[in-house]
Amino acid sequence: MSVRAVVIAHRDGLAAEGIATALAPFSAMVAIGVATSTEELERCAGRADAAAVDARIPGARSAVARLQRRGVRVVLIDDRPPDDDDEGVTVPLDAPVSYLASALVPGARVGTSRFGLLSRRERQILGLAAKGMAAKQIAGALGISLKTVEHHKTRAFRKLGVPNQAAAVAALMEGVG
Repeated sequence: MSVRAVVIAHRDGLAAEGIATALAPFSAMVAIGVATSTEELERCAGRADAAAVDARIPGARSAVARLQRRGVRVVLIDDRPPDDDDEGVTVPLDAPVSYLASALVPGARVGTSRFGLLSRRERQILGLAAKGMAAKQIAGALGISLKTVEHHKTRAFRKLGVPNQAAAVAALMEGVG
C-alpha cells in the first residue's frame, strides 16, 4: 500500500487543521492541504488521492462530484445520511477519527512509523516528495519558497535520522502496511 495524499476541507479552518493533525498517526496517509471553501479544496486536491469534505461548505456536493470525476476518493463529513444518488462514503460528524481514516484509505491503521515525529509541514513536504514532486514543484504547490522547502526537508532528515530524501521516503513507507 502506498501513502495516500489527502486534503481536508471544513468550513472552519481550525477544525480542518485539527482533523489533519488527528490523521497524522495514520501512516497510510499524509495531509497535504486544508481548505475552508470549495475553491481552495479543488486547488489543493490537484495532487490528492483522497479528500475529506465537510458537507456544510457551500457548494460541497458539486465540488465532490467534480473531484470524483477526476478520480479523487471523497469522504463527506455530514450529520445526514447520504442521498441515494451520492457516489461515495459519508462519515458522521460524531464518528471517531479512525473511522474517517479508514474511509479515506481503506485498511488504514495507526502506524508506528517515525513519520509521526515530523511537523505537519514536514509531513506535507515529504508526502509530496514521495509522490515524485521536485522541491521547486513542492514550493509552488504549497506557496512557499524553495529555500523553505529545503529547510523543512533538512529538519525532517535530522528527525528521522536519515541522510537524504530517498532514505526519508523509505522511512515514511516503513510504517505503511
